[in-house]
Amino acid sequence: MEHLTRKKTYYPKKSRLLLLLAVCLLFTIGGIWMIKDEPFGGYLCAIFFGTGCAASIIQLLPGSAYLKIKDEGIEFCSLFRKTTILWDDISEFCVYSVSHRGMTVNKMVGINFVPEYDRSKLSRKLSTALAGCEGGLPDTYGFKAEELASLLNEYLLEYRQQSMGQPLEEMD
Repeated sequence: MEHLTRKKTYYPKKSRLLLLLAVCLLFTIGGIWMIKDEPFGGYLCAIFFGTGCAASIIQLLPGSAYLKIKDEGIEFCSLFRKTTILWDDISEFCVYSVSHRGMTVNKMVGINFVPEYDRSKLSRKLSTALAGCEGGLPDTYGFKAEELASLLNEYLLEYRQQSMGQPLEEMD
């Protein structure tokens, strides 16, 4: 295995965020247009998709969304909310599918934790029941989900090898 460079930062694809913003903006305008004929549905649509517009705009701001690979673990940020997970707490990264009516609409990167990890037990059980993994990243940062999960698993393996004091070439 080639030595992976630590301290890398990945960002969401701006084109995807701009597409989401455009779709939310269209539905917000549609909701506003509906208000005269169907006030409840129009307001509901305008408020829901207007919130999506705001979230999309915030995600486009510098520093609001990223994935950082660090020596001690990963840090990801969404809507300026940072989360850090140590390599020691992670069992594996996996891919899960978001489906609607049996059709896969999106694939995301999931996280399973080591048995000793004792934070958020109830939400991890719920997440496992719904998605098959205990947690997940909020974005794929320009990668396909399978590629990002594989890359993160390589970092995890490298960390484990180094923490056991073994050169990278000795372990498979």
